[in-house]
Amino acid sequence: MKVATKFVSALGPAQVRSLEELAEGDPVRRIRMRAHGILLSARGSSVDEIARIYQVHRDTVSSWLDRFAQLGVDGLRDKPRSGSPSKLDAQEKEVVKELLKAHPNAPNVVLAQLTEKTGKSISRSSLRRLAKGAGLRWKRVRKSLKSKRDEEAFTQAKKEIEGLKKTAVRNP
Repeated sequence: MKVATKFVSALGPAQVRSLEELAEGDPVRRIRMRAHGILLSARGSSVDEIARIYQVHRDTVSSWLDRFAQLGVDGLRDKPRSGSPSKLDAQEKEVVKELLKAHPNAPNVVLAQLTEKTGKSISRSSLRRLAKGAGLRWKRVRKSLKSKRDEEAFTQAKKEIEGLKKTAVRNP
């Protein structure tokens, strides 16, 4: 038994043009996919074919078509999601980026100076997210224990290792 499928009703030239612009140039990949999916549906592709092309569930494609039918091109955009608004505005985020560049290995210093300059405090995870967004690396710095070692014992151990290497080469 074949499952009934849905299609987008006939599109006007202005709708086709706006969908093609979205499908080719929108910065958000999901919107490009949805716009192209609508165009494919208008050209006669079934929901199952579109789902196979984009490797999504057929119900997902069906919801794209429903939202487009109800809201038009605006229905292709994502709905607002939950989450608290950012504590920092764009200018304060730039201050954070400058502080991160000045003190790349000292996140506690950056957090303290940010609080001092802006009067706002953010979490360490927010600082990490801002660093990644700015294209900066966030890695633990490897610390050397060279200053804490006993030089006499270290020199003696190096001599023993050299002696072991020589005896290993002579005795095959």
